[in-house]
Amino acid sequence: MIKWFQSNQTGAPQLSGQAGALIAVLNACLVNGFNLRTLTGITRDGNVATARADAGHGFREGDTVRIEGAAEVPFNGDKRIRNVTTNTFQFDVAADAPAQASGTLTAKVAPLDWESPFAAANKAAYRSKDATGTRLFLRIDETPLPGDANYGRGARTARAQMWEQLNDIDNGSGSCETLWRKAMMESATARPWLLVGDRKRFWLLVNWSENYPNRYTPYFFGDFASFKPGDGYHCAIAGVYELTYNWSEPGGTITDQVYSVGSAVGNYGIWVSRGYTQLGGAVNAQWVAAPCREGAVGMGAVGLPYPNPADNGIYVMPLMVQEQLGPSLRGRLPGLLTPLHPIPAPQPWFYDGFVIDGTVRRLLVVNGSGSSTRLAFDLTGPWE
Repeated sequence: MIKWFQSNQTGAPQLSGQAGALIAVLNACLVNGFNLRTLTGITRDGNVATARADAGHGFREGDTVRIEGAAEVPFNGDKRIRNVTTNTFQFDVAADAPAQASGTLTAKVAPLDWESPFAAANKAAYRSKDATGTRLFLRIDETPLPGDANYGRGARTARAQMWEQLNDIDNGSGSCETLWRKAMMESATARPWLLVGDRKRFWLLVNWSENYPNRYTPYFFGDFASFKPGDGYHCAIAGVYELTYNWSEPGGTITDQVYSVGSAVGNYGIWVSRGYTQLGGAVNAQWVAAPCREGAVGMGAVGLPYPNPADNGIYVMPLMVQEQLGPSLRGRLPGLLTPLHPIPAPQPWFYDGFVIDGTVRRLLVVNGSGSSTRLAFDLTGPWE
């Protein structure tokens, strides 16, 4: 199930330029959930259940909510909710379920169900619990970075590391590092964020610049769909590869750039845990697709008008992971689609009714780090 979270949800932790803020967001979205509420009742009519919370619940239309505590099993679990009012919401349930639920009923925004096996002050490790994936480790270190604070140093930016194995929070083997910037200033000022993912991977998008509202820098961690049979290392991490070239404007971020297939790949902040040979350590990679100018361009900024003049259509394309060795097309990038024009997104914006591979899908379109860059996330899935 694809789940998405946003900083403006009731009970969501706030991201800022202070140490520990990113870990709080990841703990809530990946592991624990948030906005825990007591429900006063659940009733069923046909295959629709209606949940009630007298004090107001704070959930949104389309949220994935985890119901727990019902003695009747069909009412428990992760439910995509709809018809939301201040005190009620509805979700699908088996038509042969009891007419009402009993027990001590609770609801919260459902996490992605990852685990955090190790943690320390301003440090935390995460990995998927899905046994069918690589289960590599993401290690976040929010210890303030040394150097000039004007260039994102201090607590404004976290180290994001991919490890093949962690024995504790500080020791393991097979690691590489990128940077996830959180904020423009080292203060408690809250910065907007989104997180979209499933049980094996996620995208975190951060509007870290106070000078440029609604411009989000995307970061990624997790498994991608590999083209290599039996691939044991199809895990990637993506972030900012250096901080010295800007301090207040997020434009030009590599993680929302798309390269033409076969373009040379530099030493940027996107890594695959091992190359296609399955030997050695991490290798650099890049997102690639066919429909872009020679070299690289911001997603959505390929020069095609919106909407497409011939049919008033909106077009998106899938992306692939190209690794430095070869170069070689290693696999398909999960969840993220590149728009072929700058689709309007005055805020993170939903577009319904896209038919892709015969399935009607819902897209979440978000402004990237550039003024005309757009990112489109498939909220229907699956991402395999």
